[in-house]
Amino acid sequence: MKRSTTKRSFVALAAATSLVLAACGSDNDSASTTDAPVATEASVDAEAPADTAALADDVDREGWPQKLVFTLTPSQETGGLIETAQPLADMLSERLGIEIEALVPTDYSGVIVALESGQAQIAGGLGPRQMVQAEEQAGAQLILQSERFGSLLYVTQWFTNDPDTYCDDTPVADENGFLFCNGVLDAESAADGPIGADKLALLTGQTVSFVDQGSTSGYAIPALQLVDAGIDPIDDIDGLFAGGHDSSVQAVYDGDAVVGVSFNDARGQIEETSPDVGQKVVVFGWSGPIPNDGFAVAGDLPESLVKAITDAFTDIAATEEGATVLDELYNIDGLVPVDSADFDVIRELEIKLGDVLQ
Repeated sequence: MKRSTTKRSFVALAAATSLVLAACGSDNDSASTTDAPVATEASVDAEAPADTAALADDVDREGWPQKLVFTLTPSQETGGLIETAQPLADMLSERLGIEIEALVPTDYSGVIVALESGQAQIAGGLGPRQMVQAEEQAGAQLILQSERFGSLLYVTQWFTNDPDTYCDDTPVADENGFLFCNGVLDAESAADGPIGADKLALLTGQTVSFVDQGSTSGYAIPALQLVDAGIDPIDDIDGLFAGGHDSSVQAVYDGDAVVGVSFNDARGQIEETSPDVGQKVVVFGWSGPIPNDGFAVAGDLPESLVKAITDAFTDIAATEEGATVLDELYNIDGLVPVDSADFDVIRELEIKLGDVLQ
């Protein structure tokens, strides 16, 4: 997955975008009352190593299970995600001395269902809405938040294959040839958003590619922006749910939608198969800042295990191998302690949008 530096430090995620997006890709789900179908799962048959890396000999392991299930948000194509998740599950297993099973549901809501039903005890790549839902619906404990380019914030990006309509100026390229207009390339951080919001009023009757109804940057935030622009996100546009941030970009690239949204900058996720995506798909707008995605654990785990899991992820992120895997999974640069209050903006969004997010 290609990522650029400098100006694309915020024009590149979650995810997360939510997620993916990052997530955003930043980074993201609505819960269901039934078990979501599982696309792929992989089991790590890991016996406790003799020299478990992150645990001291005197760690209290009372009440620890013999196996844990680690569920991840499907912010990109599920098959590729599980392949990347496997090494992370291995690293976690080595540090905890517990068998870890990696689980990737078919949609965002499946992650919350897995936590709520006890099918999973650890969750990663949780977008902002998922972080709130994990805590409030599944009774989970938030443990870590993703950091990217030194920031705990990201944005929804708006992009189009029709720059003549949605750009006030001639699109300009960053150092990698990816095109932007309406001043997006000049933005220094997520706090510079929103940008280009005045163009959203042009979307009436158009096909717009979203990510998933549970995605924060891929639906909730852009839906709120549409409402603020006087556009009903259900009745005034033809909404297309692509299923992933990369797929949303692909939909606009292929011409299935004229405008789309994702975490910033999910275009890089399809650059390998669509090398000219940065020229055909032009970013014309940003949302305001969104808190990054993160990790949570089931609320009924022993406190000693919660600490061990938190320390293990932090240790993994500090290693070269672990940093590479986290980057491949969700473009994560680091993991830091999380403050639940940082997601109050998402709680307020849920109240404001109401039925739109159901």
